[in-house]
Amino acid sequence: MTSFIKKYPFNFSLLTLNKKRNAVVGIDITSSAVKLVELSKSSKGYHVESIAIVPIHFNEVTSQFTETYIIGQTIQKTLKKSNTSARRAVVAVGGASVITKSILIPAGLSEDEIMEQIIIDIPKHLQLSSDDINIDFLIQGVNEINTNLLNVLLVAARKESVEYKIAILKHARLEAKIIEIETFTIANALSLLASQLPYHVHDNTIAVVDIGANVTTLHVIHRSQSIYTRELAFGGNELTSQIAQAYQLTPSEAELAKKQGNLPKNYLIDILEPFKQRIVQQIQRSMQFFSTSQHAHRIESIILSGGCAAISGIDMLVSNTLNLPTYVANPFIDMTYSPHIHPQYLNEHSSSMLVACGLALRNFD
Repeated sequence: MTSFIKKYPFNFSLLTLNKKRNAVVGIDITSSAVKLVELSKSSKGYHVESIAIVPIHFNEVTSQFTETYIIGQTIQKTLKKSNTSARRAVVAVGGASVITKSILIPAGLSEDEIMEQIIIDIPKHLQLSSDDINIDFLIQGVNEINTNLLNVLLVAARKESVEYKIAILKHARLEAKIIEIETFTIANALSLLASQLPYHVHDNTIAVVDIGANVTTLHVIHRSQSIYTRELAFGGNELTSQIAQAYQLTPSEAELAKKQGNLPKNYLIDILEPFKQRIVQQIQRSMQFFSTSQHAHRIESIILSGGCAAISGIDMLVSNTLNLPTYVANPFIDMTYSPHIHPQYLNEHSSSMLVACGLALRNFD
C-alpha cells in the first residue's frame, strides 16, 4: 500500500522512486537480525534470487549514530552473504512509530484533494504536530451508511522513524525505493501462502502472530486489510535466557545450542514445553485484547511467523488450546529458487521471512 517517500510537503507517497525493474531487495530489520530476500517474477510465479539472515551485534552502550552504523554494516554483510547485486531496497516502519485511523472523507474528491482535506483536518484526527509526522492514506470504499462519504484509512508515521530507516540504508550504500508499513507488508505477503491454506485469504479474518526475538506482534487482517495491531514484550530471547541460566552458558552459546538442538534430555520437558505454553498464553492474551476492542469481526484462523513459529508442534498446541485452525507461515512454498540457495536453509528460515518477502513483493507493484 504505502511508500513513505515524500510527495506532499509532510506526507508519504504511494509512488516508487524508480519505475525500472532493477534488482530490489526486501530487508526486514529486526531487533536481533537483518533478513534479506530478493525475488524475481515470471509467468510461472515467483523465484528466490537471493536470501540471507545475519545477526546484529550491538555494543553494550550504543548511541543512535553507532546503532545506525552497526545495522548498516550488518546489512552490508547480509548483501555479501546473499550474493545479490541489488542497490535498492524496500524496508518497513512499524510499532509505536506508526498510527492508523479510519476516517470519513467526502466522495468525489481526487487523491490530491483528499490529501489536502486530510492535511487541514490533521489536528482533529491526530494529537501530533504535522511537522513531526509523514502521512498517507488508503481509500477503502464507499461508506455503507452514507454513500456520499468514503471510508479512508489514514496512516501516520513519525518522521524520525522514516529518516532513521533511510539513514541505515545509506550506511549500507543502498537507496530506499520504498518505506512501507510493517502490518501492511504482512497483509500483502499473505497472498504467498495461498496453497498452504484451505481458504481464500481475501475472504477471512486472520490473526498473524509474529514471534520475534524480543517482541510478539498480533496483526489482524480482515479481507486483506489490516484492522488491528498489538505488540507484547515477549519473544525467543526469553527461551535463550532460560537455556543460558539452566546450563550455565553465555547468551551466544545458548542461542547456538538452541539452534543446533544439542541440549540435555531434560530441556524438552523442563524448559521448552513451559516456553511453548507461554507462547500460547501470550497469543491468547493478545486475541482477548482484540475481542474487547473489535466486536465486528471474529478471528477465523491463526498464522504463526517469526523464529519461534518453527518450534516443533507449536502450531498444534496453539490450535488445540484456542480451538482455531493454526498454520506456520511458509512464503516460499510455491516458489522456485536459484541454484546457490540450499533448500534446507530456505526451509529452516521460511517462517522468519514473511515480512522480508512481503517487502520484496513491492518491487512488482
